This record gives sequence, structure tokens and C-alpha cells, in this order.
Amino acid sequence: MKNHLIWVALALLMTARAFGNPAPIPEFVSNLVSRHPESAAVAARTDQIAGQQNEANAAFDPSLSQATQVRTSGYYDGLFAEQGVLQPLGSLGAEVYGKYKISDGTLPVYEQAYETLDGGEFSLGVRMPLLQDRETDARRLAVSNAAWSYLEAEARQNLLLNDLIFRGVSAWLDWYLSLSKLAVLESLVTLTKSRLSAIEQRVADGDLAAITLTEYRVTLLQRQLLAQTAQQQVAMAEQRLAYYQVPASGSVVDTGGHSNRRPMTVPAIIWPYAIPDSATKSFTTEIEQHPGLQALQAALEKAENRRRQADNEVLPELDLEMRVAQDFGSGPEYLDGTESIVGLSFSMPIGRRAARARSSIAESKVRELEYESQVLTQKIFRDVAVATTGLANARRILEMSVTREALATQLLDQERVRFFEGVSDQFLLISREKAALEASLDRIDAELAIYRQELGLHQSLALLP
Repeated sequence: MKNHLIWVALALLMTARAFGNPAPIPEFVSNLVSRHPESAAVAARTDQIAGQQNEANAAFDPSLSQATQVRTSGYYDGLFAEQGVLQPLGSLGAEVYGKYKISDGTLPVYEQAYETLDGGEFSLGVRMPLLQDRETDARRLAVSNAAWSYLEAEARQNLLLNDLIFRGVSAWLDWYLSLSKLAVLESLVTLTKSRLSAIEQRVADGDLAAITLTEYRVTLLQRQLLAQTAQQQVAMAEQRLAYYQVPASGSVVDTGGHSNRRPMTVPAIIWPYAIPDSATKSFTTEIEQHPGLQALQAALEKAENRRRQADNEVLPELDLEMRVAQDFGSGPEYLDGTESIVGLSFSMPIGRRAARARSSIAESKVRELEYESQVLTQKIFRDVAVATTGLANARRILEMSVTREALATQLLDQERVRFFEGVSDQFLLISREKAALEASLDRIDAELAIYRQELGLHQSLALLP
């Protein structure tokens, strides 16, 4: 048993290559999220949505206006200038405005509204809808939609990062699995080679038949072929993993096709996704916070906004405007004093079928998203249940695999002693070594199966980012 462990350790130290081991999983994932081009592309899309949010909010910025008219010829010589500032309000669809206008000379009767005293006229006013656009309007809905679009983009960014991390860590585990199996096979090849000279000597001395040496060389060749196949699996896993390895320069790693180079050692796994054996919770809170459901909720809110907008368009227009104006300076007496104006406008569109159709479409979209949310919730619960059941089974399989490996190794050690004492034969020893090899490989598969189940559970819950 001790000799077996020594040979395994020596084999691990012998597996060297210039490419080097990938970073431990926590650092590997951190680099993947912060540097990989897929992650950068997702972040850029989210930044675009943030820009749209700023654009929607800008609809409530104040606006300035300027109008000037100068007559260069004709019977009248009047001229005027008007400046104004308009501030939309975030509630009730109201707008507050202020204006200053001044005129000089003689204006025709159809331009008397621009006539002022020589100091000009200041006015303040407010416009607000009483029916259509009172509860909501295009500007307020645009701001709300932009906010929900940003939340949806963030949720979808988390989903895409979750998928990227899952693929990257899965490739890391594939590489680790192939490397671990290669180490076990190379240790067996080394052990087989170490006994070859002794068997050759015993055949030369007549203690063993020549067929024994031939059989042993066939066994050695078979194990070398297995090790070479495992080496090929390591090389292929390296190539797949290279896509997810991003150095400080920001580009993915290029292995250069050197398939014969191998890592120096089989590293210890630093596993950030472990789930305790005692974890029996149903993950209800994590499912409720799933970014896929959050994205659907944001889309549902936007559909609700479209329905509100369509319902708003069906209402008649009834707008109220109040304005106070004051002229300053000298001029016609009828312009002197404070002027107060209250206006009410009403409009009832005859054809409103388009607005009703849009409302019906929006209502159907709301129902669709509600059903999609129910379906996704059920799928997540199903995936979590499958993952937790698989994890429990994988743990039981690992326990049995560890026991089997220990027994197979113990049996091999005992058979090796009997062989060198001349009590056993080589064919039985080879059979024991094969059984021990299979037990070790199955134990490695069982260990990696637990990692994959825990990773899959985190991926189902979208907790990897």
C-alpha cells in the first residue's frame, strides 16, 4: 500500500509542461467575469440600456425657446421677440412655463397678441391634463420602461454570466478529470515497467515460462496505450479550457497546439460551490430571486405600461391651462395691469379602434408573460429537485467507490506479496492491478460527479455570478 502511494506521488511530480496549470477556480471565475470577451459584450449591452434610461429621463429636462420677427419692409414696422422656458413635471402630466416677450413699432391686428409695453411682458403658466395623460403619458411611461429595461438587462446579464461561468468551470473540471486519470494510469505504467527487468531475469533463470514474459509485455503495452489515450484527453481538455482562460492582456489563451505538454501537478481543487450534506432547504428564496424570473417580471411591467398607454389613448382629451401675465413700462393703457387667463380644451376622437386594439394586444402580452413566469418557476423547481436528488445519490456512490478502491488496493497489495513469495501467478496479479485501476478511476469519476452536481445546482439557481 505504501509503495503504491509513493509511485502515485512520483507520477504526479513527473507530469510537467511549460503551459502551466490554470488558475484555481475562484481566480479562474473572477478572470472569466472581468476579462472574457463574452462578459465584456454582455456588460456593453447593459451599458447601452443605461444610456437609454438617461435619454428617457432627459424628457423632463427644462427646454428653452426663442422666437424673433423683424419686418424689413411693408406698411407695418412692428417687431417682437419672445423667450420662454418650459419645465415638464413628473406628476399629473403637467407643464410649468415662463415667458418674456417684448415688441416695438406698429403691429397688424392679427399680431396684436405680441404687443407689449416698452418694458416687455412676463408671464407664468401651467398646463395639465384632466383626463387623457393625467394618470400616465408617453414621457412617464418611457422613464418607467427604461428603468424596467435596465433591470431586465441586468437580469439577463446575470443569466449569460451564469451560463459562461458554468461552461468555463465545467471545462476546468473536464481538464482536472482527464489529468487525474492520466496520473493514475502513468503510475500504473511506472509500476509495470519497474517489474519488467525482474521478470526477464526470472525467465532467463528458468523460474518462469517464456510466455509469462510475453504476456507481461502485452500488459505493459496495453497500459501504455491507455496512458497515451489519457494524454490525448488531457490535451483536448486543455484546448477547450484555453478558450475560458483570459490573461491580463484580455485575450484568450493560445496553447499553440502543443498537445504533449502537461501540467506539473494535479492541483487541489478550491471549490467555492460546495453544498453542505445537511442542506435540506427547498431553495424557495433563491428561486424567487432567480434572474430569469426577474427578467420576465421586468418584461411584464413593460407590457403593463403598454396596456396603460393604450387605455390612456382611449380617454378623451380635457386639458386645463392657467396663466398670469404682467406688462411693464409705458404704452397703451389697455396693456397695463395683471392679466389672468384660464383655458379649458376638450377633444373626443371619433375613431378609437386602433387604441382599443393596442390595449387588447397589450393585455394578451401580459397574460403570455404571466404564463411564461409560471412555466419558468416550475422548470426551476424541477431542475433544483433533480439536482438535489442527483447530489444525494452522487455522495452515496462516492462512499461506495472509496470503499471499493480501498479494498481493491488492499487486495492488490496482498496479491503482490503472494506473487513475490511464489505462491501466486502473474496472471492473477495483473487481474488484481486491473481491478484496482478501475476502482481508482471510478472513484475519481465519483468525486467529480459531486462537483458537477453542486455546480449544476448553482447553475439552475443562477447563483454562479
